Amino acid sequence: MEDNSDRNQGEGETENNNYNELNSKNKEILKRSEEMLTSTVLEKEGKNWDEKQNDKQTMIDELLSKVNVLEKERNDMKTDGDKAEEERKAIKKERDAVREERDAMKEEIKLIIKENEVTSEENDALKEERDVITKERDAIKEEKDLITKEKDVAIEENDALKEERKVISKERDVLKIDNETIKSENNALDTKYTALTSTLRDEIDCPVCLEVPTCGPVPVCPNGHVCSKCKDSHCPTCRVKLFNGKSLLAVKVIENIQHACRNEDCGKFFPLEEYKLHLTSCLHRTVNCPSPNKFCSRKMSLSKVYDHILEDCQGSCNNVGINNYNLNNGKFPKYVTFVSILKLSSKGLALKWNDQIFYLNLEKAPDYYVFSLELFGTALECKDYVVSITVHSHRTDDKDMKGNVQRFTGQPLPIKSEQEMRKKNGLMVGTNQMESLIVIDEKKDIRFGITLDIKKQ
Repeated sequence: MEDNSDRNQGEGETENNNYNELNSKNKEILKRSEEMLTSTVLEKEGKNWDEKQNDKQTMIDELLSKVNVLEKERNDMKTDGDKAEEERKAIKKERDAVREERDAMKEEIKLIIKENEVTSEENDALKEERDVITKERDAIKEEKDLITKEKDVAIEENDALKEERKVISKERDVLKIDNETIKSENNALDTKYTALTSTLRDEIDCPVCLEVPTCGPVPVCPNGHVCSKCKDSHCPTCRVKLFNGKSLLAVKVIENIQHACRNEDCGKFFPLEEYKLHLTSCLHRTVNCPSPNKFCSRKMSLSKVYDHILEDCQGSCNNVGINNYNLNNGKFPKYVTFVSILKLSSKGLALKWNDQIFYLNLEKAPDYYVFSLELFGTALECKDYVVSITVHSHRTDDKDMKGNVQRFTGQPLPIKSEQEMRKKNGLMVGTNQMESLIVIDEKKDIRFGITLDIKKQ
């Protein structure tokens, strides 16, 4: 298409050259006509005027005819030139369009090349991805084969386990029968043992104190009756005279029978050594109410003391309007304000921490006050805890312990501590120091604060 446009441009240039050549010829003819006219004037004198005029006119006519012909040719050539020019412009326009189309096609080719490059990269990526997928497929296939092998092994093992289970089931049935036989025999032995120990216990049970001795020597009368606590001049059973006889058999029986806990609501049986330990830690052992004796001197089972303090103890502050939930929510350190405690003397307070019950005692001595915490447990259990008792003013600006404070840190006392013992253990605050801590409010009530903290070692 580019060659056609160049050829059309060459034809247009040829037509322009022909047009210019024709104009040159016309100009030459006119010049020759003028020369001839000039020569005619110069020959005027030597020729006949009329003839010369005719010849001249003829020549002029010929010249005009030639000029007209030339003019017509020139006009025709000019028209052809205009047409050629228009055709040349059209060809040029078409050539420009072709060039634009060629440039567009070049850009499109470049774009196609780029797309081909991208497509090539994508093809390479797809090939790599295909290779990865192929590897994964091969790995999955291998894994599937491995799983199939493992499944076959598992099926074989399952079949073996089924056979083994059948064997075990048979053995279990045999063992079950044996176990039932053993249980039956054990029950029979337990019955015999219980009957035997009960008979032996009855034989060494004192008919007076109704207790079984727990240690030797055991006095015995000539008729074989024994008693370690109620020994008198005569046997309490047969009334014969007692001498210095001792029963070795009774001691052996005591050492080998189960002893029933003597505490109410317990009723458990223990061997002799465990029995002695159990009596010191039984939850139902009899203890005194931890409040001061002048307010409450009741004895009761340890398992009932806490409810007694919360409900009807006259020596505790828990049943006089104090919020027991806040006292026993287990959150420590705990700040407590006491009101008129010096006038009421030494009413105490029960608190609970991690299911352990503690009792705050306030004992009044002649020249000082003693603050102590008792654990509802044994002396051995007290070694597992550290308690902190801080006595200070009840004012809020003293809660940060920056004012006048009295502090004690140590182990709690066991629940069976006597009142005189409590007066010698704990935080001792002199009367003068106590007076510096108290505050008298508008109602003339005496107030001071105590902060308690409990931690397990």
